[in-house]
Amino acid sequence: MRATPFLIDTNSETRPLLRLAFNEGFSEQWLQEQLFKNPQSLPFGEINPGYREVVPLCMEMNTAAGPIDIVYVTPQGKLVIVETKLWRNPEARRKVIGQILDYAKELQNWSYSDLQREVSRRTREKGNVPYALVQNHYPNTDEAEFVDGISNSLAQGDFMLVIAGDGIRSDTQAMIQYLDNTANMKFTLAVIETAVYQTKEKDLTFIQPRTLFQTKEVQRTIYISDIAEPVAQNQHRPDEVNPLFRNYERFWTDFAKGLQLDDPEQPIGNPIPRGNMYFILPPGSSTAWLTLYFLKSGSRIGCFFRAANTEQGAEIYQALKDEAKDIEQEINYPLYWEDANQRIGTYKRIDAEWPPTDLPEVKSYFSDVINSFVNTFRPRLERLSAIES
Repeated sequence: MRATPFLIDTNSETRPLLRLAFNEGFSEQWLQEQLFKNPQSLPFGEINPGYREVVPLCMEMNTAAGPIDIVYVTPQGKLVIVETKLWRNPEARRKVIGQILDYAKELQNWSYSDLQREVSRRTREKGNVPYALVQNHYPNTDEAEFVDGISNSLAQGDFMLVIAGDGIRSDTQAMIQYLDNTANMKFTLAVIETAVYQTKEKDLTFIQPRTLFQTKEVQRTIYISDIAEPVAQNQHRPDEVNPLFRNYERFWTDFAKGLQLDDPEQPIGNPIPRGNMYFILPPGSSTAWLTLYFLKSGSRIGCFFRAANTEQGAEIYQALKDEAKDIEQEINYPLYWEDANQRIGTYKRIDAEWPPTDLPEVKSYFSDVINSFVNTFRPRLERLSAIES
């Protein structure tokens, strides 16, 4: 139950605010427009501190799964998908979770170019529109890092999904159960009630957002992802694969057959039709892994170690940082350390037609760098896992 909120003017006069029902002068479209214009009104930062700063990209962005009501992005390239709903009937409540998951699954198959194209269509602007919109709010945003951030967000399915609307009440737990039974991606999902009030004179309207629930990272059986993050084994593989991805799959298949590592116990990654190959490390695939990758947007290839965004992953990453000097001496490549992503990596720029899968130097580089990373990280992780057990 809610009490009646009220306004107090400078003369200490009070004006009660009356709760509006669905049919009393506002629609999903109206709510959508208000939230798009005022992203700071939604508690993204409370749900996940990495989303405190967001910039509106567009409304009604077209996808094969349907138009997404609102798309925001952070200066670091993290995407937020918002679906606005007025919960008029039980059928709408059953469908909305599946609908927003379909959007996320569709975006996971996109490249940065796909996003740029669709945002340009909606805004009717030319050029790198997503970056231009963010730079307008945050002038110090680096274009290359922003593009890479969105590319990784898309490929990993690393999104914030938000359902915002009115009428969300007693069936919240049923929606959580539905989510648990059907979700097979990594994401954060939140449901935000947006109660709408007006003064008696209807000269002021008040929207009160309130987070009803939010998920933590969805846990599931691990296989491999589009760019180095774990995903579910039962993830659907499209019948029609992009020709670029078929090229990658042929490269990784041939690479895996010829790869010889110093460590005979290191499992070899499975070739997939994506620009990366993933290698499991102790204590398990959901906690630590190595990735070889092609990154078209940066014209580079590389390798990185990644610890999961969990308590155990954070402990592993910190333990490795304590040995940073020794690690950097053992690996024959310059390393970068990303504390925010718990990632340690190296890369090499390639000036060639993309993808450079036919260049002998690419296969040679991948063979040498993965062997070096396995030799350096695997013994340390085995030792850390033994200490924990």
